[in-house]
Amino acid sequence: MRRIALSLVLVAGLAAPVSAGDAVIILQENRTAEMAKRPRDHRKQTTIRHVALLQNVSSLSIRGLRVTVELYDYFGKLLWAKTAAARPASLRPGETATLSLETPNLESYRSTRYRFDYREDKTPR
Repeated sequence: MRRIALSLVLVAGLAAPVSAGDAVIILQENRTAEMAKRPRDHRKQTTIRHVALLQNVSSLSIRGLRVTVELYDYFGKLLWAKTAAARPASLRPGETATLSLETPNLESYRSTRYRFDYREDKTPR
């Protein structure tokens, strides 16, 4: 009987919602190759258009949303980073925003990490 009760408690604990601590998640991301606007030499250079769809998953509105995009190599070494504002920068609960950023075409690139910076709006609307 104790085993059944213990297993029910464990299952109930696993089914409870888990809070990640961030009010923003990434719903979708896309990377598309583009021609560089101003090539520095005569060779054709490509850049990568990095587009991400973000969503406010908290119960509070957020404002001033800025996203730092970091590109890493296979070994976890930071190759490149840039911070940009999402559009729109203010989101109510459940709303989405878009981040569009031009990144370099790095041969050793393997993964992307996002860091979010925002202010929670605690005033009721």
